[in-house]
Amino acid sequence: MQKQTLAAVLFVGAILGFGSAEIIHAQVPGYVTKVLMKTDLQNLPGQEAIFYASEWPSGFRLPWHVHQEGQEFVYVIEGEQTFEIEGIGTRVVKAGEVVYTPPNTPHYGRNATDKVSKTLVVRIKAKDQPVMTEVKHN
Repeated sequence: MQKQTLAAVLFVGAILGFGSAEIIHAQVPGYVTKVLMKTDLQNLPGQEAIFYASEWPSGFRLPWHVHQEGQEFVYVIEGEQTFEIEGIGTRVVKAGEVVYTPPNTPHYGRNATDKVSKTLVVRIKAKDQPVMTEVKHN
């Protein structure tokens, strides 16, 4: 039963797409990230999935970063998010939409609106890799 539940959660996550960072170095007033679930992926040795719920205040921006060998899906629940993704460009993602960031791709997300935005994030990554690594970008 627990395996079926996990499979269902991962399936829904893959269909809807979700994504963000487990640890954001400087928490700003109003920014909230909560880990909803963290689990080993039994059929993918050494891999784990992490689900996050985040609230982004108006104007909040993450630094440029990568997810080493990690897949990231960000589903916008409320409001909208703007993502800058190297090699892809600017993506404005509105409520009900999802954005995917491939592994090792420099990117950042921001709330460029005057309202709070809410996201659900799914990250699939190697357990021995950090959640995110900040990178310099020109």
